[in-house]
Amino acid sequence: MKKMMLIVGTAAALCAGGWMAMDAQPEGAPMEGGMPDMEQMLAMMDATSKPDTPQHAMLKQLAGDWVMTAKFKMDPSAPAEVSTGTCKSYFVLGGRQLMCEVEMDMLFMGRRTEFNGLGMMGFDKATNEFVSTWMDTMGTGQMRQSGTMDGENIVVEGTTKHPMMGEYTVKNIYKFVEGGYNLEFWEKGEMMGPEFMNTGVIEYRRAPKKGQVIGG
Repeated sequence: MKKMMLIVGTAAALCAGGWMAMDAQPEGAPMEGGMPDMEQMLAMMDATSKPDTPQHAMLKQLAGDWVMTAKFKMDPSAPAEVSTGTCKSYFVLGGRQLMCEVEMDMLFMGRRTEFNGLGMMGFDKATNEFVSTWMDTMGTGQMRQSGTMDGENIVVEGTTKHPMMGEYTVKNIYKFVEGGYNLEFWEKGEMMGPEFMNTGVIEYRRAPKKGQVIGG
C-alpha cells in the first residue's frame, strides 16, 4: 500500500505534530486511531492560522504612524533624558504579525545619537501569548519577549544579555491612552538589582496626517 507524507503545520499541536507517515485513506474517511481526515485537518489549520482573536484586534490599535517621546533615567533621583522620534507600525503576513520601524534622535547618558530599531509582535494562538522580537542599533542581539493581557494592558517580558549591562530582564507594559499609547519599561538585572525598576516610558501619539495642523 502506498505511503504518503503530510505536512501538518499548525495542526501539529492537535495531531501529535511533525511529519507523519500513514496509510492512504479513502477520501473523507477518518484516520486510524481517531485522527481527523484530510478535510478536517485542513479546516483545523485554517482556523488556527486566522488572526481573529480579541488579542489580534488589540494589536490593531498599535498600527499606524506615530510620533514618539521617550523619557528614560537610570538614576531615579536624576531628571529624565528626553528623546524624540517616529515609528511606523504595519501588519505583515496577512495581519498575523505587526512590524514596527523606529527612528529616533536619542539622548542617552548625556550623549545624543541616531537610534534605529526594528520589532515584530504577534499573538500566538497555540501558546495563547503575545510574542515579540526587538533589535536596535544599541546592540547586536535580539530581545525576545512573551506575555498576556493584564486588564486593558498588554504585558510582555524577556531576558537578554548585553556586553555592558550583563544579563537583564525587561518587562514592557502597553497602556492605551487617548491619542495613542504609552510603553512603560521596567527592568532588573546585574546592574540594576533583583527588583523591577521603572526606567522610563515612550509615549506614542498619532502622527498628524499630511496637511493636518495640530490643534487646528
